[in-house]
Amino acid sequence: MGTPTLIGAAAPRAAYTARYLHYGEHPDTLVPLLRRIWTETFTRDTAALVAALLACDWSSLAVEPRRRSHDRQRPVAGVGYPSPARDGVLRHGQLGEDLNGFLEWLYLIHPEQGLVTVYEATCHARWLRHCVHALNPIEELFVTEPDPHNATGSAMTVCTVCGAVDEIEYLELPSMVGYDLDTCTSCQRCGSCVTTDPMFGVHVTRKPWPRH
Repeated sequence: MGTPTLIGAAAPRAAYTARYLHYGEHPDTLVPLLRRIWTETFTRDTAALVAALLACDWSSLAVEPRRRSHDRQRPVAGVGYPSPARDGVLRHGQLGEDLNGFLEWLYLIHPEQGLVTVYEATCHARWLRHCVHALNPIEELFVTEPDPHNATGSAMTVCTVCGAVDEIEYLELPSMVGYDLDTCTSCQRCGSCVTTDPMFGVHVTRKPWPRH
């Protein structure tokens, strides 16, 4: 069993180009792995990372893949294990299209912004935005950290601009383009926010802090 996933690059007007990734994993696992590949293999060259991911379909990604006895193809150093299937094709799609097959996740990299937007497949066979992450974790606007004052292991959400804890507001509305959602995640203290919409993608706004 795998986690059927598409991974690739976002394009204007809700389009994308992607490859199939059989063992895609949950964002909690795959995003840190993408960050390592981006840093250790491509020295933070986002365009090179995207080009490598779009070069073929993938079985799984790995920073240090090693040749295995059952592999039909050699692993790609610093990236992972290509899919053994020979009929893999570059996929061009729209976020508003109906899904075909048994896909679970879609990871889209925004090269100019250094962001990864993650979508999950819904029961209605449509993509729904799940989360947004910066390839460089230092640039992440909102992070989840363990609460040091709670022994139960609960987490808190922290704004990396002003340090506000659990003062984050999340709003979503049906998008005017007719599918998916327009969303806004904002800090109630400093006003920094991440907004998304299916047509134009992700926009991160960091407000000056402290305020003048």
